[in-house]
Amino acid sequence: MSTARARDAAVVAVRSRGAVDRRRRRDARGRRRGGANANANGNGTTTTTTTIGRGARVVVVGARGGVGQVICAKLHARGYDVVAVSRGRGTEETTTTGPRSVGGVDCRDARSIEASGAFDGDVEAVVCCLGTTAFPSARWRDEDGKFTNGPEATDYVGARNVVEATKKLAPNLKRFVFVSSVGVLRTNVMPFVVLNAFGVLKWKRKGEECVENSGLPYTILRPGRLTDGPYTSYDLNTLLKATSGARRDVQIGGGDDKLLPEATSRLVVAEAACAALVCASAAGRAYELGSTEGGDGPQDDVQKWQKLFDSV
Repeated sequence: MSTARARDAAVVAVRSRGAVDRRRRRDARGRRRGGANANANGNGTTTTTTTIGRGARVVVVGARGGVGQVICAKLHARGYDVVAVSRGRGTEETTTTGPRSVGGVDCRDARSIEASGAFDGDVEAVVCCLGTTAFPSARWRDEDGKFTNGPEATDYVGARNVVEATKKLAPNLKRFVFVSSVGVLRTNVMPFVVLNAFGVLKWKRKGEECVENSGLPYTILRPGRLTDGPYTSYDLNTLLKATSGARRDVQIGGGDDKLLPEATSRLVVAEAACAALVCASAAGRAYELGSTEGGDGPQDDVQKWQKLFDSV
């Protein structure tokens, strides 16, 4: 080989290695910010970015919570086959025209999830919106009155068990949407130092890590303090009427290092969760969300959500 050809080959090799190194650094930054690129998860497992269509089965875990109720109502209105999973044992909300309600599921117990039948059939998506209060409250108490339902049990153990059940029982999954909280990567700065006084952000982040390392095609949503609701009616028509016509400007960031949202509407979180199911570029990403009243927010417009997701 001539000197010139050898020099050119060396230059190509160096450039190739440089490109690989830049790609690795980019992916590492994505993992540190709470989401790998659209084609790889934090553990290096390649995942699909296929979105789901109307009629697909979607399991919503935490379906009787303030966000979960709205997500169930919106997904059902859009034609999805919704399975609403909750710890409550009531089945009176189940109707022939609404989502299938699966109650009595204690996500702190992996066996309870597997035995519930919630994942029967071809599940294409899971939306997990488990969560408890940041500070000690009645919600931290279990049925026996003991404080066994705090952030570790709910935001970490429960989330981990949902992830593991999904991996085991939903082999054709196309999207896993996980509702977390802003501040999970900023627990050493105000106001998140105070919010994390009892560990809620710490345990939410550990729940996120279970999602990121699962190999599932995920989208993580990190809202601020939740407003609008929670709604107390489980009737779909009542929920949709209560949440219709409310337009909110949306602020979005790609990770957890830009926004300091004072509040995020539950309606916006639900709309973002629904949109994430049909926006391929949202796979493998984490988004911080804020909202303000008025303006020209996306509401249910998927194309507007796609632009927001792609803007960060």
